[in-house]
Amino acid sequence: MKEIFEHIENNINETINNLFRMVSQPSVSAQSNGFDRAPDLMCKIAEEYGLKTTILRPDNNGFPSIFAEKKSKNSDKTLLFYTHYDVQPPDPLELWESDPFKPEKIGDRLYGRGMSDDKGNIAARLAAIKAFLDIEKDLPVNIKLFMEGEEEIGSRNLLSIIDKNKNLLSADACIWEGGGRNMSNNPFIYLGLKGVLSINMKVKKLNVDAHSSYAPILPSAIERLTLAINSFKNEFGHIIIKDFHSDILPLSDEERNAILSLPNDSKEWEDTFGIDFSEYNNESIDDMKIKLYAEPTANVAGFNSGYNGPGMKTVLPSVAECKMDFRLVPDQNPNKIFKNIKDHLIQNGFSDIDIEPFGKVFPYRTNISSPLVNLVKETAFQVYKKEPVVSPNNPGSGPMYEFGGMLGLPVVSAGIDHPTHKIHAPNENITVEDLILGSKHIALIMKKLVTNE
Repeated sequence: MKEIFEHIENNINETINNLFRMVSQPSVSAQSNGFDRAPDLMCKIAEEYGLKTTILRPDNNGFPSIFAEKKSKNSDKTLLFYTHYDVQPPDPLELWESDPFKPEKIGDRLYGRGMSDDKGNIAARLAAIKAFLDIEKDLPVNIKLFMEGEEEIGSRNLLSIIDKNKNLLSADACIWEGGGRNMSNNPFIYLGLKGVLSINMKVKKLNVDAHSSYAPILPSAIERLTLAINSFKNEFGHIIIKDFHSDILPLSDEERNAILSLPNDSKEWEDTFGIDFSEYNNESIDDMKIKLYAEPTANVAGFNSGYNGPGMKTVLPSVAECKMDFRLVPDQNPNKIFKNIKDHLIQNGFSDIDIEPFGKVFPYRTNISSPLVNLVKETAFQVYKKEPVVSPNNPGSGPMYEFGGMLGLPVVSAGIDHPTHKIHAPNENITVEDLILGSKHIALIMKKLVTNE
């Protein structure tokens, strides 16, 4: 692997230039920005690296995914890379120190929207592919690269795309976007993602807003919706929706121990969010880790009602609505959870609350004893020279179920990420070092999947 690693290092400027080409082209799925050009550009760059590309368009007017592949001359093993080329909106623009779509290198850092999430991960995979093709004139395994166009808006068409292309996407293993290093610079690997159900709840109690002097005799939409929200949990913050927890797959002892062995990041959380956990709750760090990585949530993401402008307006609002997200863990089903929530509202006297889903992602977790997990751990140690940290679950969500559950693949993360990269925030960035190390790790995974040396 010495020549392969040297090629990655010696050609890093070319890798950066192509990464800058990707980042310069907006592909903001939430704002429908840039998709008249972004799919063709991603195909063009992949083809320049020797891959054959196909644009996979959804049946509706959604944004296309891109499939690229390169066959090995000598191996029947196939490795699938999941990535996405859509990015988050750059707002608020005034907090950026550079133009989000005019990438810049400042010191050892590369800045731009999508630099880390997720175009940097695409660049790392292409760098590894190019190294093998230039040095060995072949790939150690067949490579399939999937670049989704709707990850940042809930992968709303991914289920149907995969259902129609199961043979095209068949493989022996899947390497997920994400992963990289943690704050201690240990390689960080995760084996699963939480699912999520996003809902909108709305109640209308009056035909029009009323003067607040009518509050003693007229119903309050705000109070009504607040009561409904509060009915989801008891006084200890535990979700008490009937059958909400019934399908949860228990953690194995190995998985639980892996979560408990994760670094204690509570000081970082306190500094970042300005909270003192000793005043907020009395939970141990072990309890906090289990809750964060392995338990479902019920979160109010936004609430809209009444007057919130400057000064005072004495009004009794006629309508109140909120958005909630429920993070789910294996094997919770977002469709069943939605029914549980709807039944809960009716059974508890809140049939006047209108509820509708607007986002569903299934949870998924690869078995921690999978050979792919050991392969990614061992190769991470060889590249990073530090003991990898493995989390059975990531607290966030993503469409891992579609590849692990529907295609039956073991899925493990390996990437270029780091907590300092400001993913989804202004001044998103990566370091050149993380790009090089991530590319080397991908290359070694490709080699070891066949040789297992």
